[in-house]
Amino acid sequence: MFFIINFLTALALSLDAFSLSIIYGTIIREKNKRLILAISVGLFHFFMPLLGYLLGNIFVLNLIKNTNIISFIIFIFLGLEMFFNKDEEQIISLTKATNILLFAFTVSIDSFSVGIVLSNKNILIPIMLFSTVSFLFTFVGLVIGNKLDKLLGKYTTKLGGLILILLSFYYLFT
Repeated sequence: MFFIINFLTALALSLDAFSLSIIYGTIIREKNKRLILAISVGLFHFFMPLLGYLLGNIFVLNLIKNTNIISFIIFIFLGLEMFFNKDEEQIISLTKATNILLFAFTVSIDSFSVGIVLSNKNILIPIMLFSTVSFLFTFVGLVIGNKLDKLLGKYTTKLGGLILILLSFYYLFT
């Protein structure tokens, strides 16, 4: 039962990374950049719940309230840039190291909150599971996005931007 609960939690934590990776897969064409992004998300899904677990309830009331607002601001900015920017080279600059870390951080904020509520003494199994599943979901999402880009061409970036904008409002109102 312990494994099943943690696996389902890992799936839930990885779904936002998966959906956003499909969008990013439409603009990241290099295999090594897709791998770097997936590894970054996997690492953040390891360290964020660990950090949440270690900090426990020290900051819980203040941090959990603000995570959706942070996600809203980041996603609305990225979505508007993707939707309205006509220069694809500038959009591809979203794959710089700082932006990769920002992406990984944004999709891992919820795992910090989950880390806070993990009360079992064996924290290593859940966070390794969170990390592995999020890495795989991110990588698969990037590959799917790349395939969609080949099928739909220039419209995928606009569609990706629109999805990010809609997703930002989801974070704002939940």
